[in-house]
Amino acid sequence: MRASLTSLLALAIVVGLTAAAPAEEAKLQRRFTDQRMTYYYPGVGACGYTNTDTQYVVALNPTDYANGANCNRSLTITYQGNSAIATAVDLCPGCAADGLDLSPSLFEVFADLSVGVIYADWSWD
Repeated sequence: MRASLTSLLALAIVVGLTAAAPAEEAKLQRRFTDQRMTYYYPGVGACGYTNTDTQYVVALNPTDYANGANCNRSLTITYQGNSAIATAVDLCPGCAADGLDLSPSLFEVFADLSVGVIYADWSWD
Protein backbone atom coordinates (compact mmCIF):
# COMPACT_ATOMS: atom_id res chain seq x y z
CA MET A 1 0.00 0.00 0.00
CA ARG A 2 2.79 2.39 0.92
CA ALA A 3 4.55 1.77 -2.44
CA SER A 4 1.31 2.51 -4.33
CA LEU A 5 0.84 5.78 -2.45
CA THR A 6 4.43 6.80 -3.18
CA SER A 7 3.99 5.94 -6.88
CA LEU A 8 0.75 7.90 -7.04
CA LEU A 9 2.39 10.93 -5.40
CA ALA A 10 5.35 10.76 -7.82
CA LEU A 11 2.95 10.57 -10.77
CA ALA A 12 1.00 13.60 -9.50
CA ILE A 13 4.21 15.62 -9.24
CA VAL A 14 5.32 14.70 -12.77
CA VAL A 15 1.89 15.55 -14.20
CA GLY A 16 1.87 18.86 -12.33
CA LEU A 17 5.29 19.83 -13.64
CA THR A 18 4.40 18.82 -17.19
CA ALA A 19 1.18 20.86 -17.12
CA ALA A 20 3.07 23.95 -15.91
CA ALA A 21 5.69 23.83 -18.67
CA PRO A 22 3.55 25.27 -21.52
CA ALA A 23 2.51 28.27 -19.41
CA GLU A 24 6.15 29.06 -18.62
CA GLU A 25 7.07 28.63 -22.29
CA ALA A 26 4.29 31.03 -23.34
CA LYS A 27 5.61 33.67 -20.93
CA LEU A 28 9.09 33.39 -22.41
CA GLN A 29 7.76 33.90 -25.94
CA ARG A 30 5.92 37.12 -25.18
CA ARG A 31 8.98 39.38 -25.70
CA PHE A 32 10.72 39.64 -29.04
CA THR A 33 14.12 41.35 -29.14
CA ASP A 34 16.05 42.99 -31.97
CA GLN A 35 13.33 42.43 -34.57
CA ARG A 36 13.29 44.03 -38.02
CA MET A 37 10.73 46.82 -38.37
CA THR A 38 9.89 48.94 -41.38
CA TYR A 39 6.99 51.26 -42.13
CA TYR A 40 4.03 51.02 -44.48
CA TYR A 41 1.02 53.11 -45.40
CA PRO A 42 -2.07 51.47 -43.89
CA GLY A 43 -5.50 51.44 -45.44
CA VAL A 44 -8.01 48.62 -45.23
CA GLY A 45 -6.08 46.00 -43.29
CA ALA A 46 -6.36 42.23 -43.23
CA CYS A 47 -8.26 42.53 -39.94
CA GLY A 48 -11.04 44.35 -41.81
CA TYR A 49 -10.59 47.89 -40.51
CA THR A 50 -9.62 51.09 -42.29
CA ASN A 51 -6.62 52.75 -40.65
CA THR A 52 -4.63 55.91 -41.31
CA ASP A 53 -0.98 56.95 -41.31
CA THR A 54 -1.49 58.87 -38.07
CA GLN A 55 -2.68 55.91 -36.00
CA TYR A 56 -0.26 53.76 -34.02
CA VAL A 57 -0.94 50.51 -35.86
CA VAL A 58 1.17 47.60 -37.10
CA ALA A 59 1.03 44.82 -39.65
CA LEU A 60 2.08 41.46 -38.24
CA ASN A 61 4.24 38.83 -39.89
CA PRO A 62 2.27 35.71 -40.93
CA THR A 63 3.24 33.71 -37.83
CA ASP A 64 2.16 36.35 -35.32
CA TYR A 65 -0.91 37.28 -37.40
CA ALA A 66 -2.04 33.68 -36.79
CA ASN A 67 -4.87 33.76 -39.34
CA GLY A 68 -6.30 36.85 -37.67
CA ALA A 69 -6.25 35.54 -34.10
CA ASN A 70 -4.17 38.56 -33.00
CA CYS A 71 -6.23 41.25 -34.73
CA ASN A 72 -6.79 44.29 -32.47
CA ARG A 73 -4.29 42.99 -29.95
CA SER A 74 -2.19 45.61 -28.19
CA LEU A 75 1.60 45.50 -28.16
CA THR A 76 4.46 47.67 -26.95
CA ILE A 77 7.47 48.53 -29.10
CA THR A 78 10.72 49.79 -27.56
CA TYR A 79 13.69 51.27 -29.43
CA GLN A 80 16.63 53.21 -28.01
CA GLY A 81 14.78 54.11 -24.82
CA ASN A 82 11.52 55.15 -26.51
CA SER A 83 8.35 53.09 -26.20
CA ALA A 84 4.94 53.25 -27.85
CA ILE A 85 1.79 51.17 -27.67
CA ALA A 86 0.26 50.04 -30.95
CA THR A 87 -2.59 47.89 -32.21
CA ALA A 88 -2.21 44.95 -34.60
CA VAL A 89 -4.52 45.61 -37.57
CA ASP A 90 -2.95 44.08 -40.66
CA LEU A 91 -0.87 41.29 -42.17
CA CYS A 92 2.64 41.79 -43.54
CA PRO A 93 3.24 38.78 -45.80
CA GLY A 94 6.84 39.84 -46.47
CA CYS A 95 7.82 40.39 -42.85
CA ALA A 96 10.24 37.93 -41.29
CA ALA A 97 9.19 35.91 -38.25
CA ASP A 98 8.49 38.32 -35.37
CA GLY A 99 9.12 41.36 -37.59
CA LEU A 100 6.58 44.18 -37.92
CA ASP A 101 5.50 46.91 -40.32
CA LEU A 102 4.67 50.16 -38.51
CA SER A 103 2.45 53.04 -39.60
CA PRO A 104 4.50 56.15 -40.51
CA SER A 105 3.53 58.08 -37.37
CA LEU A 106 4.47 55.13 -35.18
CA PHE A 107 7.79 54.61 -36.98
CA GLU A 108 8.60 58.31 -36.44
CA VAL A 109 8.39 57.81 -32.66
CA PHE A 110 11.62 55.86 -33.08
CA ALA A 111 13.36 57.22 -36.20
CA ASP A 112 12.94 59.39 -39.27
CA LEU A 113 11.21 57.66 -42.17
CA SER A 114 14.40 58.08 -44.21
CA VAL A 115 16.07 55.51 -41.92
CA GLY A 116 13.71 52.91 -43.39
CA VAL A 117 14.51 49.99 -41.10
CA ILE A 118 15.07 49.69 -37.36
CA TYR A 119 15.72 46.69 -35.12
CA ALA A 120 13.59 47.04 -32.02
CA ASP A 121 12.01 45.04 -29.22
CA TRP A 122 8.32 44.36 -28.88
CA SER A 123 5.97 42.43 -26.64
CA TRP A 124 2.28 41.64 -26.42
CA ASP A 125 0.47 43.67 -23.75
